[in-house]
Amino acid sequence: MDLSIIIPVYNASLLINRCLDSIFNQTTQYFYEVILVDDGSTDNSVEIIKARDEENIVLYQQQNAGPSVARNKGVELAHGKYVTFIDADDYWEDGFISSLVEFLEKHQECVAVSCVCKNLVLGKAASYNPGSFQNGMVADESGNSTDVSFVLDDFYSYWAKECHVGTCSTVIRTDIAKRSGGMRYDLRVSEDYEYWFTVATFGKWGVVPKVLYVSDGDAVTSANGWLNKMIKRWNNAPSIMEWEKRILTLAPKLSEKDGYKYAIGRVSRNLTYCQLLSGRKKLARKEALKYGKYFTEDAIGKLMNVAKFTPFTWWGLCEFLKWREWHRKK
Repeated sequence: MDLSIIIPVYNASLLINRCLDSIFNQTTQYFYEVILVDDGSTDNSVEIIKARDEENIVLYQQQNAGPSVARNKGVELAHGKYVTFIDADDYWEDGFISSLVEFLEKHQECVAVSCVCKNLVLGKAASYNPGSFQNGMVADESGNSTDVSFVLDDFYSYWAKECHVGTCSTVIRTDIAKRSGGMRYDLRVSEDYEYWFTVATFGKWGVVPKVLYVSDGDAVTSANGWLNKMIKRWNNAPSIMEWEKRILTLAPKLSEKDGYKYAIGRVSRNLTYCQLLSGRKKLARKEALKYGKYFTEDAIGKLMNVAKFTPFTWWGLCEFLKWREWHRKK
């Protein structure tokens, strides 16, 4: 078995067939299995899966425990040399399996490889990860545009600039996925980033500059309640010290490297934002004062760096951002 494809499923009846069709319509010489872990769905997702006639489908059902637990169960059940994840509301373009598995076959020094992710949001222009993707090319580590696959020398520095890894745009060696300890189920926000940072401590990472994964889950997100989903994430956002503890246990010297500091700054900007929105103003300001110089320079990152110097301006920013989120049209 070459590849195990793991799909966490929770109330995904709207789009699960599209996801599965995008897998089974792949043109590839590699053998694969599809492991669907139903996480306590209350709709007819399971019935839709059982109605499929493909023989290489494995369905595992569990009580609701969250996507990280579901993905970890999928890795536990995997028989493939490589493992990959895809969410039930997203899909792959043809070539995903062949391009990424072939890359890892050729590059034994790599523990994982990612392709370009296209993000679709209703009413907005598409965005891409890596962020530099344009006209079929991405920036390499030197900043030069290329359409040729490459191996990264410094995963963390490149990620800080490009945010190039998506949960469903990556193939990992199964032995590394198991040795890493899996996704942390105690994290409900940026748990995917923590996992990729952990996997990267085991070896090098590859980049395939092709759009082979499309994130298009707006329909499911809206149906399941966008605000309720985000409130759970905001309330569970940890401190950056808690978030990075496993990574630094595996590679303690990473904290001394500038590339890692900027990568952590990008994560901290997200966690600080969540802490603000959940009312944990003191923790959020403490994080901003320590890591703010490494934040991404988007509008929110810049606002936090301006407001962090006094409790009053920090309180004002908190109230503004909470108002902004509660009035977003979703």
